[in-house]
Amino acid sequence: MKKTVEESSSESDELVAENSEESEDESEPDLAASSTESDEDDDDAEQSSDDEETATPTKSRAEIIEEKIQTKYDKLKGTRLYVRFPQKIPEDEQEFQAKVKSLHPLVSKSTKPRQKHARFCLVDFKSQEDRDKALGDIKTSIETDTAFKGIFVSLPKTDSDEFVNALVTKQQLSVENKRTKSLMKREAKKGLRKGNFTSSVVITNLPKTSSVAQVRQLFENAVDIQIKPGKGKFREFSAATVTLPTTFDARKAIKQDLSLAGTKLQLRFNTKEQKRKPKDKLKRKAGNGEVPKTPKKLKKLEAN
Repeated sequence: MKKTVEESSSESDELVAENSEESEDESEPDLAASSTESDEDDDDAEQSSDDEETATPTKSRAEIIEEKIQTKYDKLKGTRLYVRFPQKIPEDEQEFQAKVKSLHPLVSKSTKPRQKHARFCLVDFKSQEDRDKALGDIKTSIETDTAFKGIFVSLPKTDSDEFVNALVTKQQLSVENKRTKSLMKREAKKGLRKGNFTSSVVITNLPKTSSVAQVRQLFENAVDIQIKPGKGKFREFSAATVTLPTTFDARKAIKQDLSLAGTKLQLRFNTKEQKRKPKDKLKRKAGNGEVPKTPKKLKKLEAN
């Protein structure tokens, strides 16, 4: 049972190690893309994606990502081991490489994670035969040699086609979400430049597996998209609030017949959208240098 727990915990460690390696190779996609990336990063990601599409117009962005990841791990398949030490690995590169190569003479090189307190790494070999022999020898040493006490070794998760496919899906979704954020930011800026108020619509029967990127494809000029899971008898669906640049865009969206994943969507105006209060109008006029008019009720009180 202990071994099963160790193998399970190695999966998240491997993702960190793989992400560290990706960051060093700019030609490879970033597998650790976050939803909290800065706007500048979003713009760079969009520009990079556009450049890739220009270079290979016959391939979609998703196909490019899949090809890169699949090609990389096809080359590495069968030549790596995942190793976790009982103590953190040395920060010095030479000390680190020396420590890893002391595990077995057939070790070619190793990839060190960026985390300073990491205890794990991925070890490379020149061939699958070397890898398999080293795996057997290291496991034997762990059982018989006290110098190997506390070391855990296993085949990397990236040898599994299922795991690599999961990486592909994760990266595709990450890139699409980045692009979605960038496009919504652009549309928001357009709305502000025009001085228009935003208005929103609500989708009440959205398929529960729907993503922000999928909804964004239906509303290309959306300023913001918020998705919440349904509750009670509506738990098989989600609800989405889509904010558009103008009330005209919202009225136009309501009139459309839209569907997603085979489900016809039900759209209505967002009745909970807050209306501008008189005080807000006064503040806005004051901010523009205008002299706000005195309300009628106040004029009557002053007259009395």
